[in-house]
Amino acid sequence: MAILVQNYRRQRETEQRLEEMQMLLQGAPATRPSSAAASAARIVLENGDVGSEDVRKQHNLDEIVNAGWKLVDQRSPVPAAKAVRIFKDGIANVDSSSPELYNGLGRALLVAGKPREAIEAWRKGLALAPKFSDMQSGIGWAYWRLNDPYRAKYAWEQALAMNSHSIDAWSAMAWFDLAIGRNREAKTGFQELVKSDSGQTPWVLGLSMAQGGNTDIREIAQFFPLPALRAFAQPLPVDPASAADAMENRP
Repeated sequence: MAILVQNYRRQRETEQRLEEMQMLLQGAPATRPSSAAASAARIVLENGDVGSEDVRKQHNLDEIVNAGWKLVDQRSPVPAAKAVRIFKDGIANVDSSSPELYNGLGRALLVAGKPREAIEAWRKGLALAPKFSDMQSGIGWAYWRLNDPYRAKYAWEQALAMNSHSIDAWSAMAWFDLAIGRNREAKTGFQELVKSDSGQTPWVLGLSMAQGGNTDIREIAQFFPLPALRAFAQPLPVDPASAADAMENRP
């Protein structure tokens, strides 16, 4: 009973927070407000009354990002769809040049079951921040969802070139490296993963397998299902993300 009450309270808190965020976004100006509007929209932070447009904008961005990711972290399509609306409204009404908003939007779209749209969002974000490794790694997961392991692996490799400590990318690449016998790379990846969270039993076992040179695909598949390794040898004939764009634009 206590668990049910706790879950209900959390659900109500999330719904209330979503309503607050929607009100915030509806009131956020698309351009710099006039002095009168700025005066009416003054906010109070920990340091007191703040009238700075830059401070207010950053405060709104932080609120949007935090609220959106709380929904994304539920790893469920319905809350993720709500996060999509939050991030899209943030881009439209608060800051259209924020890489953080595009990163959140991409992840929300992916969890909501829209990998093609996620790739589009992340590519827009990377145009603003070319070294944002989480967005590059996210593209890998989107291609993985689109059944294109070659393009997924390529995206993860690019993410690791940007940031050799990328947990998001290593959580896939460490298993792939292990499967093809690149034990040194796999060991490095699993060490990064275990360092970030030693409570993840699959990562601990993966590290043990890499240290022992165990490349048994059947054992690896218990923790990370891999297609036949030949699927990584070449991409699909047509980029599944680009193919979707072409179909949508067809008269």
